[in-house]
This record gives sequence, structure tokens and C-alpha cells, in this order.
Amino acid sequence: MPKEKWEGGNVFTPAIDIKDEGNKLLVTTDLPGINKEDIELNLKEDMLEISAKSGKEKETEEEGYIRKERKYTHFYRAVRLPTSVKKEGCTAKIENGVLTITLPKMELEEPAKKIQIE
Repeated sequence: MPKEKWEGGNVFTPAIDIKDEGNKLLVTTDLPGINKEDIELNLKEDMLEISAKSGKEKETEEEGYIRKERKYTHFYRAVRLPTSVKKEGCTAKIENGVLTITLPKMELEEPAKKIQIE
């Protein structure tokens, strides 16, 4: 029977896609094997931080020896957003290992209007 390879832990920097959809930004990234409770999202000014941790523990007993092994995976990515976004109205969901974050854009002020002198 082949033995399963176990390592101490890994840190991954997942690729991020940012799509401009007019009045919102749509951010997607792959986080395979991660549960929503293990994901932390932070929005600071124009920076989005995505952090996620996952861990497994395996215990085997062979010839009177008990062996415990642990494997931890950590995902971390911080990305500067191309435009300012509102903190209110942001949503996130994870489905089939794909995290999708919707960020409503900040409404930009109207451009300055030139005033004619009479």
C-alpha cells in the first residue's frame, strides 16, 4: 500500500482576477479545500487582503508506535484595487473552491463645471 506523503506546512499566494463591471469590482481566486470559516477578508482603503488557513491531523499506530502528523496550508494575498470601493455592500461567497468577492465602487464626484463670467 503506498504511503501518503505528509509535509509540515505550505504557504501559497493564490492568483487573483479582478474584473471591472461598471459600478462594482468582481474579485475571484481559487482556495481549494478551504472552508468559509477559515477565510479572513480585510479591506483597508484601496487594499484587499485575503488570508485562509487549513489543517489536517493524521494519527497512525504501527507496531506499538503512535505517530501523529500535521499538515497546515496557509493562503495569503494582498492586492491594491484599481479604484476606491465602498466598505458597505461588499459580499463574498465560496463555491467549489472558488472565492468570489463583490466590491461596490465608490461614487466619483462629478467633474468640475466651468462657470462663465458675464
